[in-house]
Amino acid sequence: MISHAVVMLLAAAVMLSAEDRPLLIYTAGYPRAFFFRSAEGAAANPKTGYEEWSSNYGRLMGIMGKCLDEEVLGREARNPEFFTRYKTDHPSQAVLLHCNGNARDPRYTTEKFFAGHWIYEEAQAVTADIPAVTEDTVISVENASRFQTNMGLHKNKNDDVAIFEIAADGKTHDWENCEQAVLMSKDHRNNTITVRRGQYGTKPRAFQKGRTRVAAHATEGPWGAKNNLLWFYNYSTHCPRDREGKTAADRCIDDLAERFSPRGMLAALDGLEFDVLFSSTKGDTDGDGIVDNGVVNGNNAYGIGTYRFLSALRRRMGETFIIMADGALGDGGTHSQRGFGIINGIESEGWPDLRDNTIDDWSGGMNRQFFWRDRGRAPAFSYINHKFTVPAGTPGDTKNADVPFSTHRLVFAAACMFDAAITYAFTPEKEKGETIGIWDELKQGQDGHIGWLGKPEGDAVRMALKTTDLLAGQGNPIQPAFAARIQSPGSVTSTPDGIRIHARGTNNVLFTVGGIPASAGDLFLSLTASAETMKGYPPGYARAMWVATGGDEQRLTVPGAVKSGICERGKTEADIDEASGAFCRFIPAFDAGGEKHTAVAVHPPYKRTVGHTFWEREAVVPADGVLVFYTTMGAKSPGKSDGVLFQVQVSENGSPFTKVFEHLQKEHRWVNHRVPLGNFAGKTLRLKFIADCGPADNAVTDHAYWGDAAVCEGNAPVRSGVHEQYMSWLDEKPFTAGFYFRNTDAGNMTISVNVEGSESILLRKVSAHVHADAFYRVFENGIVFANPSAHAYTFDLAAISPGREYRRLSASSKQDTAVNNGKHQKGPVILGALDALFLIRMK
Repeated sequence: MISHAVVMLLAAAVMLSAEDRPLLIYTAGYPRAFFFRSAEGAAANPKTGYEEWSSNYGRLMGIMGKCLDEEVLGREARNPEFFTRYKTDHPSQAVLLHCNGNARDPRYTTEKFFAGHWIYEEAQAVTADIPAVTEDTVISVENASRFQTNMGLHKNKNDDVAIFEIAADGKTHDWENCEQAVLMSKDHRNNTITVRRGQYGTKPRAFQKGRTRVAAHATEGPWGAKNNLLWFYNYSTHCPRDREGKTAADRCIDDLAERFSPRGMLAALDGLEFDVLFSSTKGDTDGDGIVDNGVVNGNNAYGIGTYRFLSALRRRMGETFIIMADGALGDGGTHSQRGFGIINGIESEGWPDLRDNTIDDWSGGMNRQFFWRDRGRAPAFSYINHKFTVPAGTPGDTKNADVPFSTHRLVFAAACMFDAAITYAFTPEKEKGETIGIWDELKQGQDGHIGWLGKPEGDAVRMALKTTDLLAGQGNPIQPAFAARIQSPGSVTSTPDGIRIHARGTNNVLFTVGGIPASAGDLFLSLTASAETMKGYPPGYARAMWVATGGDEQRLTVPGAVKSGICERGKTEADIDEASGAFCRFIPAFDAGGEKHTAVAVHPPYKRTVGHTFWEREAVVPADGVLVFYTTMGAKSPGKSDGVLFQVQVSENGSPFTKVFEHLQKEHRWVNHRVPLGNFAGKTLRLKFIADCGPADNAVTDHAYWGDAAVCEGNAPVRSGVHEQYMSWLDEKPFTAGFYFRNTDAGNMTISVNVEGSESILLRKVSAHVHADAFYRVFENGIVFANPSAHAYTFDLAAISPGREYRRLSASSKQDTAVNNGKHQKGPVILGALDALFLIRMK
């Protein structure tokens, strides 16, 4: 362990030398780039000397990595000193801490936390007294199947569990009378678990049956085969308080503030990034032993609590302290924290997504980053952690995807369009003498100049917006007649500022925009809107919006169901508890027998009982209306499952649900279904899609899929296959989002929009264009082009940048020498599919 005094002396030197010195990441030219966590790993290696390390990692605009042992062991021994010395030697470079925002290793400085600061799984009643002994103890519980062995990312851990007395209210855990333990084994038949007693700073206690419960900790990881399970922080607004009145968020803030204080080991660092900081959670957050997933009275109290945590941290740390957090968790990043206006920006771990190496979610990725550029705390600072991973064959292990140089260029070009910095875990092949390679686009190839593009001379230019508007300007700005194109289960009202759309009841805001005369292939939609803040949420807590293509039908298999849940046999409906084995997930494309459909994947509960899983949507039934959809089972289902009972029920105006469809299937092939809805013409229906286990109540491998569900007119053609749908954020301020669809059909097109929450939105501008979402941006010393389309695209360089001459980069020997050949760029720039180009200005 390093001397704290050494770190303090170094930190003092940094603060003196760096006074009023701006960071290169803000002031230098583009592309803005820094080294990611390879710097952390190298610093922690005792064989690495500081001078060699600093020389290797001092070649960009900064570094980010772990200096604490909250997630990965062995980072605190050397890294604080290395990072502090680095800041002394490179005062204008950004030095940032990487920190897990969701969870913590319980072995690491948790003395000031108490039992109520963590999230737990469903509690089980203890059915026999527990003695106060140090030996491993067999505990009788109501249901041993609720506990897990051989779990975690690498399938090599057992649950950490807590043994609680029940509080005087008879409902909640008694946090002060608690013991932590580790699960050693479980016996399903006898409903017993064997635990190792008195763990994590607690001592064995005696507990009485009828007054005691046991619950597993909600955990993640371990992130690395040699590391430990991490316990979830309880950020919910109702998090229990310890004897000093502190919540988990309070303790986290105190801990970080101390470490970054003038006398702390991280005093010299410029800020931090919270990895995996969610706006949602799984488990019991109020300590009553029942899984609530952080939701109280329909509101996401955990997400609100995360927002408040970031607000309090900002107040504590001040305006100059950099705070960033993960922004790409869950479908379209919608499960990430929503600290808009509080933190400086986000990390996109993989762009557009970690596994989207074909850049399918181009539009969602652009919208997320543009929104954060506009809503981040000044000075805004977001970054792409460039990586694409695929499974490596063993649990928890991944490897880099095999992608061409063009994909790397396209990601780097996108970052330059929305002002994000670039770091990377996907490294280029090293040149001779290098410890870690640098991508040519970040260093001007062989010239080796960082920030070589200089400052942008203007905003990025979206080529589609320069083409004819298919709506003939009727939606830009929106005219009253435009309202005739909109259908919604709620109300649609024209106002001087646009068209206000309200939800029906407490549902999401759902509407369609029809009559768009599209051609086959490319369609770009520009949409400007604002949205009221959801009731009960803080101002600035943005809402997710999903936009999807279709024909004239209302598509139902899109992200964000109105409602989803499970119903265990003989019980009432409840939220999905993943510990039951049930799930409900949106799948952009599912292949069964070579046929692909956009789908909602579900599995009935099976781990402790059986029953069904359901999801719901609303739709307005047209004349002669029909519900069309596909069903299939998973690849392993035919040999192991007794089938899934697919069922559709409908409800009108809150009336009891009525069954309109039922089908038992175990084949792994898409089966098409059509359900007449003519009796409900002109009415708004809530449709419930149910997947129940088969006649033997055997839920093994009951992986069920609903594909391309839509409500349309009976004789209308319905486009099946994979449908494109992308997200954006909306808040009280107008925001312009772009939606690029690569595979539209010719004819009148309908766009389906689904906005989280029931509060109204204001649609301000809409335009549509038959064009690819190609971009360019001019800089002082160069120009960048991006083509996200599935075909070649031509840029007229002379018209875009008249009177200037450009050349290509001269590639390093191990990178793309064919494209970056150093030649003078004469004539138009022609880019292949999913490609980009960086050019150097000659004069």
